[in-house]
Amino acid sequence: MSKPLVHHVADRARGLIADPRTWTQGAMARTGNHRDCEPTDARAVRFCAYGAIQRAAYDIAGNDSQAQKLSDQVAMLIMGRDSPYTAFEEIIAINDGPRSTARKAVLGLFDRALVKV
Repeated sequence: MSKPLVHHVADRARGLIADPRTWTQGAMARTGNHRDCEPTDARAVRFCAYGAIQRAAYDIAGNDSQAQKLSDQVAMLIMGRDSPYTAFEEIIAINDGPRSTARKAVLGLFDRALVKV
C-alpha cells in the first residue's frame, strides 16, 4: 500500500534540511547568496523546517492552495496539534532555537512523525 501524501511531504521536507548546508535559521528560505526568499522560489537552496514543509508540499501538489493544505496537515502531524498555526509556531520556535541543538531537534520531529504514517 502506498504512503499518504503527508508522509511524502514530511519525508521530502526532512530531506531538504538533512544536510546542515541546506538548513537555515531566522528565515523560511535563503538563496545561494544567503538572501531571504520564499520557500517556493526556484533560487531557494536553504530552508528552515517550516520552509522545507512548504517547499515540499508545493513540489508535490504543484499549486498554492493544495500545498497550503498539505503543509498544514504535515505541521499538525509533526507537532501533534489540532491547529496548523500552533504547530507552525512551535516548529519555528524549535528550528530557531540554539544552533547547536535545533537542527537535530527538528530532524527528530520529522523522524517521529514519519513513523506514525
